[in-house]
Amino acid sequence: MRYYALLITTSILLFSCWSNPRPVDTNNELAIDDVLIKEHIIRHESEMKIIDSLAKAWSWTPDTIMGGILLERIGSSDSFNAEGDTVRLSVEVSLVNGNHCYSNDSLYLIIDHYDGPKAFNEIAKHIGIGDSCSALVPSAMGFGINGVPGVVPPGAMIQIHVTLPID
Repeated sequence: MRYYALLITTSILLFSCWSNPRPVDTNNELAIDDVLIKEHIIRHESEMKIIDSLAKAWSWTPDTIMGGILLERIGSSDSFNAEGDTVRLSVEVSLVNGNHCYSNDSLYLIIDHYDGPKAFNEIAKHIGIGDSCSALVPSAMGFGINGVPGVVPPGAMIQIHVTLPID
């Protein structure tokens, strides 16, 4: 009988700990997930303010596309790329302070099926053959919190110059 009483008491204790991993008191009002989401929102809003101020300082008249990317088109093609199209981009990536990160004359991607930074896919959807553009990209749409070691720092906002060459 004592065995069953001990078993029931232990079960109740363990169940109460698992079902309430963070008791609410004056020092613990938010779960870690809530704090991380709040910090992510604050970071994104700060990056958008910086990107907007850079666009104004550079006298851009950009379009805002998915994820807060500001896109300044150079050229005006009537046709854009659609889902499933394979495109070859010529890209030059730099930090917003002007430090060059890397260039690639032949970045091939399939629209909406690209596993790299989301910015390249979104930019490719909004330019046509022979067009070029510059884009200011928040870190979440670029290389994220990890960056590319030795190339793009973690959490970096980037500027991308893209050309869709005529093949």
